[in-house]
Amino acid sequence: MSAARYLREVSQGYHISGVVDYEQVRELARINGDLGRLGGLLKLWLTDDVRTAQFGQSTILAVLSKIEATQEEMGKVMTKIVMPRSEL
Repeated sequence: MSAARYLREVSQGYHISGVVDYEQVRELARINGDLGRLGGLLKLWLTDDVRTAQFGQSTILAVLSKIEATQEEMGKVMTKIVMPRSEL
């Protein structure tokens, strides 16, 4: 919506509804936290931290796979963040 249209509709008393789905924003924040934790685990392993000495290749590959799946999940949620204009 253009700024002129927005100002015209507000001045005429029309209710302007938001286009952001706050539930999806909350879900996106949760997913972002998950990505941060997984990234932290990967960083510990890459820095040869003593706490990750027992991590084998399969564990690291599982973490990388989980990061990729979480990124895909984040992408799906991001497409739902802004509701289609037909719902306004």
